[in-house]
Amino acid sequence: MKIGMFTETWLPTVNGVVTSVASFSLNLIRQGHEVEIFAPSAKDKEAVHLPGMQGIEKVPVHRFRSFVFKPYPDYNVTLPPVRVNKLIKNKGFDIIHTHGPFSLGWAGLYCAKRNKIPCISTFHTPISEYVDYLFGDHKKIIYAGKKIAWKYCTAYYNRCSAVITPTQVVKDLLVEKGVTVPIHALPTGIDLRELDAVKRDSSVLDKFGIDRPFAILHGRVSPEKNPGDAVRAMKHVKSDVLLIITGKGPALEATKAIAKEEGLEGRVKFLGFVENNDLFNLFQEAAVSIMPSGADTQSLVIFEEMAFGMPVIAANAMAFPEFIRDGYNGFLFPLHDTKRIASLVDEVVGDSKLRKKLSKGARETAEGNSDTKRAKGLALLYESLLA
Repeated sequence: MKIGMFTETWLPTVNGVVTSVASFSLNLIRQGHEVEIFAPSAKDKEAVHLPGMQGIEKVPVHRFRSFVFKPYPDYNVTLPPVRVNKLIKNKGFDIIHTHGPFSLGWAGLYCAKRNKIPCISTFHTPISEYVDYLFGDHKKIIYAGKKIAWKYCTAYYNRCSAVITPTQVVKDLLVEKGVTVPIHALPTGIDLRELDAVKRDSSVLDKFGIDRPFAILHGRVSPEKNPGDAVRAMKHVKSDVLLIITGKGPALEATKAIAKEEGLEGRVKFLGFVENNDLFNLFQEAAVSIMPSGADTQSLVIFEEMAFGMPVIAANAMAFPEFIRDGYNGFLFPLHDTKRIASLVDEVVGDSKLRKKLSKGARETAEGNSDTKRAKGLALLYESLLA
């Protein structure tokens, strides 16, 4: 099969959507399929290494003019790609797979309709969750904005041949919101081979000045991820534990300000962007991961963390309850409950037997989510649409 992946975000940006598109693309190619990527333009051409993504730079990428979306500067808005349909027609694509309901998503859908081929779309992120970030404390505007966002998404996805969600809970949400086309829950997998090849190197602790046990919060530091909850929780943690925050994003400065306001600068350390080798070494050394987000539709990060045997404590929201089992690979806490986060950190850090048990469960969870297995499932889904 020849597959066109239309994504609203691509390298050198690194996020869950990019990782998902890259993982599926490479594994489909290994299975003998052809994949080409359609993405926004990028000023920074520097190559970025993603775990398990050797060879991604060889996958053909078609770039289209775009501009930075100022309210959310980590994303670009692509101008209408006028030549894209000619590319699809001339190259004989069998299927279009879009990864967002915006300009390139609509372009992919248009090309599929014009060329009478299936268009499948992955629902990665509920854009309604970004309305809070865009409109602050304007409750009436937020309420109306979320309703409009869902109507917009439903209008897009109901024009596709089928929709993929990373989890069953998101599939149920789309059905509730009015999506009527076939929906398939298919998580993105991780490459355990590369993660297992990482050699433990405790010198990473000296490199970043870490002198005691630590919890880690890794990922985009953005408002919908609620990083401030993890910081505020440290005020209630009784153990001598650091909180290490890795990653960048639009809420980074605001999160640093919370740490300062709460007098927690000595207990919270911001490392910014960390290269993969160092990051994976940190995963090997961390006592526990904290995931306070209320908007994650899957979160590949937790699977990478669990591959190293790291227990995860996560908000009881969106996708996390599908992967986190209390007392097996981590614990769930009520969204925004900073005192419960703190008590769980103390419990995991203070009980070595419990931590060992959770570590075993975490590794078993990661082993059940391989990238090869997930890509085979995607190929079968494509074939069913072409039948």
